[in-house]
Amino acid sequence: MKTMFSRRAAAVLAVSAAIFGLVPAGTASAAQQCDFSFSTGKFGCNGSSSVRKSTDVIGARIYTGTDYTGDMLTIWVPQPCPKNDKVDHFMALNDSAWRNRVNSAQAFSTCWVWLYRNDGNRDGPFQGNHPDLTFAGYRTSQIGLS
Repeated sequence: MKTMFSRRAAAVLAVSAAIFGLVPAGTASAAQQCDFSFSTGKFGCNGSSSVRKSTDVIGARIYTGTDYTGDMLTIWVPQPCPKNDKVDHFMALNDSAWRNRVNSAQAFSTCWVWLYRNDGNRDGPFQGNHPDLTFAGYRTSQIGLS
């Protein structure tokens, strides 16, 4: 009888956990860290050396969470962004994990970050650190660096 109750209790707990989204401690997945290089056109999540040239510099980092948390995408550029009144680099997010989920960003190497929407409008430029871009990030389909 005791074994039968334990099985039922375990089944009820399992169903409750599934319904309420409870996850046992230690099973949360780590945030993903990925890289894209404009020099090579390569994307990967196995370390920056697998996608970038040794001379590339960081143009920006975007995050799926506010305050630079969640998944991180480092965008590499061949040189610091020139200040020439144009957007020099575009990256379509298509169906990636970052589409409509850019919630914070950091700009590096004189680059400014632009967040483009599906309708072609954009938000920005964002220079330096921006810990909360939720007002624009939920609709971002493309990143531009200028």
